Amino acid sequence: MSIQNRETAVKIRELKSSIPKIVLENHFDLIPQMKQKYNERFIKLYLEDTAYHISYLSESVYAGKPELFNEYLKWAKIFFANLSVSDEDIILNLELLKQALAAKLPPEMHAITSNFINEGIEAYKSQSKIPLSYIDDLNPHKVSAENYLNYLIMGEKKAAYDLIMSDVNNGVSIRDIYLNIFQVTQRETGRLWQMNKISVAQEHYITAVTQLIMSQLYPFIFTGQNNGKRIIVSCINGELHELAPRMVADLFELDGWNSYFYGANTPQESLINEIASIKPDLFAISATMTFNLMKVEELIRKVKNNSETKDIKIFVGGYPFLIAQGLWKDMGADGTAIDALSAIELANQLIN
Repeated sequence: MSIQNRETAVKIRELKSSIPKIVLENHFDLIPQMKQKYNERFIKLYLEDTAYHISYLSESVYAGKPELFNEYLKWAKIFFANLSVSDEDIILNLELLKQALAAKLPPEMHAITSNFINEGIEAYKSQSKIPLSYIDDLNPHKVSAENYLNYLIMGEKKAAYDLIMSDVNNGVSIRDIYLNIFQVTQRETGRLWQMNKISVAQEHYITAVTQLIMSQLYPFIFTGQNNGKRIIVSCINGELHELAPRMVADLFELDGWNSYFYGANTPQESLINEIASIKPDLFAISATMTFNLMKVEELIRKVKNNSETKDIKIFVGGYPFLIAQGLWKDMGADGTAIDALSAIELANQLIN
């Protein structure tokens, strides 16, 4: 990550509150009829979406990873395909965003943002396929995963719970249930929401019930022999997606580690105090949303610069680290992994 990229990203973020309005007015000027059909709700959504573009752009620029912005726009294309928004509208919005930033940034910063936006537009244009289901034929528990998710979509949490307990009683391991049922159905839930097949309320319900059922499995998790190793798992502050890191903490516990899970939106200073007090062998940070990357690097830097915590190994995980190769290293972490099992294997190697 270059200093120029960092400074540019900070400047972009400073403009986040003012630029969306400029983009909207320029869009209205170019297409006057759009102003006639946009009511207050549509205007609000337009400003929010443009602010999201800016958030993802700034973090992508900060990390020096265009692929982060590209993947966001590919995701956005599928999302908007199910709404009354055309590709032409989105692309024009991005072009106007580029122009608005050009008017506010010095030439060297504008050159960076233009390159990222131009590449992002091409990525947006290239996205054509509907993402495949995460519940595929390679999953040994495909039927259970499909039935579990269907029960939750229909609001039948008792049936979903009974299905999981039946699998447990029939010898399916907790590890398999976490990875082949809970993990894949959460990803599939996100895909269905992206395609407007389920509502935000349904997505939240599915996640909440899954967390409840996971808690019922703890008696099966806390039965193994403790290996004396400790791990703290936490979301970055501002991050609300806590189910995946909770699963990571549980699977480390199942492997014999003593896990300490701190959920969504944990304040940095409080977390660092806990790390200093517990002195874990490993600290794992989860960030699902790309626009939280600056906070991840800031937290890692604070842990590394604290005399009481500087020697603790740090893992990072989440969607951005799956997309951008080497991002974990740029953030100052000691490792990353594609899933919980890989994280456990790498952690045991690193600590041993």
